[in-house]
Amino acid sequence: MADVPRSASQPGEDTPDDELDRAISDILTEMHTASSEHAVELGRRLVDLLDRRNTLASTRAAEIDAIARSIDRAVHALDDAASSAELMRRACERVAELCSADKVVISRLDGDRIVPLASFSADPDTTPALPAEFDLPAGSPEEHALETNAVAVGSHVRAELREALGVNGFTVVPVVVDGIAAALLHVGTSLDGAGRHALEVFAEVLGGCFERVGLESRRDRQDALLREGVQRWTGDTDFDAVTVGSPDLASAGTEQDDADRRLLDPLTEREADVVRLILTGASNSTIAAELVITVDTVKSHVKHILRKLGATNRAELIAKYQSTTR
Repeated sequence: MADVPRSASQPGEDTPDDELDRAISDILTEMHTASSEHAVELGRRLVDLLDRRNTLASTRAAEIDAIARSIDRAVHALDDAASSAELMRRACERVAELCSADKVVISRLDGDRIVPLASFSADPDTTPALPAEFDLPAGSPEEHALETNAVAVGSHVRAELREALGVNGFTVVPVVVDGIAAALLHVGTSLDGAGRHALEVFAEVLGGCFERVGLESRRDRQDALLREGVQRWTGDTDFDAVTVGSPDLASAGTEQDDADRRLLDPLTEREADVVRLILTGASNSTIAAELVITVDTVKSHVKHILRKLGATNRAELIAKYQSTTR
């Protein structure tokens, strides 16, 4: 009878399903030419293999159901996060629970730099310092994860991450926001196939949550800009004294919207997001953190924005905006 491995397979090795299917196929082929006595023995072995395959399928179905429930709980914990910082803190906690890990770190990508932003430790008496930023190592699991946009596992933990992750291996997955890998999740354990899949699904959902928080933050800033516009148009420094729905507010809001539209019309949606943050005085690093993109991406957006709007620098851009609202 074929020896069916019970341990989890490694990449490139046969899975238990492959081994079972091959053994079943071999027995069926052999039964065509077997004697009656031998066919009986082959039949017993075939029944045993089929029972094993059914048991394996049932076990896998139960594992998938458990993973799905864990992912659902983890995702629900992210629903009402009001800021990127809160979202990152919750994400670290939920990943630790989802992957049965003690330590998790989430970092943003700044070009070829990995910048840790939040971490989690299951030990209530341990609060490891946030790791220092470091260069993306060539040929590393991090680089492989970014190149393949998939989970990668490593055995050698970098010195910068050892206090936060431990030394017993790690798993890393990119978090994609607006189609770009903007962050990395490090988990302080080497995950198997099912665990890797769960982490990959969670990272995909987390990317969508970052987009949602970013949209809500941009909407809040737009409201703030509208308030500033109302004050400019009405000369009233006490905004609360202006009743929502009043003719003055409606007129000011319409004129402010028109001014914003005139300025932002030539821009893409993401470039418009960057402009709105520039108008609040945000630096490139602040914009990168808020939109969960790299500083290099912000610089590229700013260069395109200045060219499209005919401004030579940020000060001239802000002056152009102020001139459209007068």
